[in-house]
Amino acid sequence: MYTNDSLEAHLSALCFVGTAGLSLLLVIATAVLFSIRRRWACYTLVALAVLLAGYGLLLGAFSFTSYDRTVARGDEKYFCGMDCHIAYSVQNVERVKTMGDTTARGEFVVVTMRSHFDERTIAPRRGNGALTPNPPDLELVDGSGQECPISVSGQRAWEAAHGQPHSPRDPLRPGESYETTWVFEVPDGAHSARMLAGWHGFPSYVLIGDEASPGHRKTYFAL
Repeated sequence: MYTNDSLEAHLSALCFVGTAGLSLLLVIATAVLFSIRRRWACYTLVALAVLLAGYGLLLGAFSFTSYDRTVARGDEKYFCGMDCHIAYSVQNVERVKTMGDTTARGEFVVVTMRSHFDERTIAPRRGNGALTPNPPDLELVDGSGQECPISVSGQRAWEAAHGQPHSPRDPLRPGESYETTWVFEVPDGAHSARMLAGWHGFPSYVLIGDEASPGHRKTYFAL
């Protein structure tokens, strides 16, 4: 199993929530002590600094010890939730110069991706309820590190010719899956392209072991 985390998602979330909650309590305690006995407030401030420094050290340690990985075509990369996992895998790759009336400046790379709600990863209490995925952001990265996002013109041309039977936000029940197709444009001469799928934004940036945290290495899809 390849995941977007180097720490179990529930442990990462508990560390974050616990640190945030304890930090809030220490801030409140500092404010109260400052108003009634100022000298004692320094102890809660020191405790707050130690807590935040410890969290920062763990965040940095997991990033420093992480490494890049590449998922083979057909293998799944799991995005870990609290009680379930959504797995993504590359099913097919095509390279074309033109698509309908649209011609690439370099080359279009057409990637078919499978979204799968792995029923083996759900908590026993969860049941068979549908889940609406929060799809990852997609981009190609070539051997030189150049990033290529989804091509607006290429995607529009593909959907005009073939349609897109599913949205990446279509609900899934445990065990269900569907495929979506995405079009990227890479420059001429691009080599060793891999696809990166990941979540960005808060709180991913500050979760220990999360792929989006500062300096953390990535898990790519081979094309």
